Amino acid sequence: MGGRDKTVVIGLSSLPGGGKDYVADILVEDYGFYKISPGDITRELLKQASKSVTMTREIQEQLTKDLIKKYGQNYLMELCYKKIRKSKKGRIVIPGLRYASDVDFYRERFDGSFTNIFIYASKKTRYSRLVSRNRGDMPSSYAEFNKQDEAQEKRYRLQKTKDISDYKMYNDHKNKRQIRSELEKILEKFS
Repeated sequence: MGGRDKTVVIGLSSLPGGGKDYVADILVEDYGFYKISPGDITRELLKQASKSVTMTREIQEQLTKDLIKKYGQNYLMELCYKKIRKSKKGRIVIPGLRYASDVDFYRERFDGSFTNIFIYASKKTRYSRLVSRNRGDMPSSYAEFNKQDEAQEKRYRLQKTKDISDYKMYNDHKNKRQIRSELEKILEKFS
């Protein structure tokens, strides 16, 4: 694979509603990171394939499963990596690393300049955040949320991803200043 890349890359992992995008937005707005999301790539591919399909979490997950089956486990990570290379940006944040293999994929390519943060929050907080998004792919009830939550944990084996993450960030009721303070400690690694 040639020499190691020195682009600073921060991966963010969590269950839905954990705060990946919120933390990513802070990294973008306050620290000059460029955001590349596997979820956004999946949604783009779905729009290209069918303009008439209403996006739901189930449809997005099925597309992801189909892409992995057809092109391999790292297909979406490869697409993100190509976007990173094409962007020529020095600081990248990737919200949505689900599998432990996603984390390993970027560790391999960005050696000492990659870190992964696992973000977690209580079920109640995550459910409240999801409901407030008012998107088509959100659960219609708390019971459905619990069912989706269990399916996500089982499918992605997120406990393994959490275990291999470099940092854990509890994000139940933190404000932007508190999150920035934690991020600054993590970013010192790259100074």
